[in-house]
Amino acid sequence: MTGAYYYLKHYTRQADALELINLEGYDIVEAEAILQNIDLKPVLIDSLYLPEKKGGEIVDQEPIAGSMVKKERKIYLTIARYSSPMVKLPNVIDQTLPLAMAKLSSFDIQIGDLRYKSSDCTNCVLAVEVDGEEVEIGSNLVKGQEVNLVVGEGETGEMVAVPLLIGLSINEAQILLNRTGLNLGATPCPDCETEQDSLAAKIYRHVPRHADGSHLNLGGSIDVYLTSDESKIPEVNVDSTKAQIQ
Repeated sequence: MTGAYYYLKHYTRQADALELINLEGYDIVEAEAILQNIDLKPVLIDSLYLPEKKGGEIVDQEPIAGSMVKKERKIYLTIARYSSPMVKLPNVIDQTLPLAMAKLSSFDIQIGDLRYKSSDCTNCVLAVEVDGEEVEIGSNLVKGQEVNLVVGEGETGEMVAVPLLIGLSINEAQILLNRTGLNLGATPCPDCETEQDSLAAKIYRHVPRHADGSHLNLGGSIDVYLTSDESKIPEVNVDSTKAQIQ
């Protein structure tokens, strides 16, 4: 418990008051040991679902770091939740794709790929899948989990126009493609170093292109090429492009 040892050797005492260090990032067990060893009283008051944090990790404290506190003072701690919150899959079978997507989003369920199959029920949801397996309505899913939808194609072999994606982020493109019945294909970003870079990057090219009246079958995929260098992005009316996803 090196963190606890370091703190016990280096905390500041002024007129029987201690300067409280920053406990964020410590595990709750270690934080409690640190506080108890200098006669402070840890009190766990809340836990938050933070997928980027480890379960039990301190994410907030009151009083804040640097505060002068006296012995027996209560230190209120908030930790990252150990388990992810769950939601039940709502019934979206036989509902239109836009309605099903809105309902799933309201339950914090993410939409992944759309797979079209022949059906009398055109553009309605036939099944919900996770990792290629059909999921029953009412099943428990992790909040924020991604599901794929099987959608009725009808008997017409419907074609849809390729939308203009230039200047959009990957998340904006995903929303627009889902609405038009298409899927996101490859998403290379050579100058992106982190996941955050990829999320902030913009599309400068996509295949098939929007020009020349390009069309795809429902459920077809579009490969997008991303960059964090705005000089690579062709000049388009970005406002009108983004208006497609409003």
